Amino acid sequence: MDGLSTKDDNGTGLIIESPQGVRCEHALKFIFKASNNEAEYETLIAGVELCYTAWANSVIAFSES
Repeated sequence: MDGLSTKDDNGTGLIIESPQGVRCEHALKFIFKASNNEAEYETLIAGVELCYTAWANSVIAFSES
């Protein structure tokens, strides 16, 4: 995951990969102001929620921060 926060834009990107190597890439745009750390935290939450809806048994999260 990687969060982005600038004066005009707030967003994030994340990649979810299954143990079989199937990758799903997602981009999120926030409608609220967020610092870089807040954007990455929101990304983690969104990623865990996506994994939960996909019936994941476990999640390992990586961040560049």
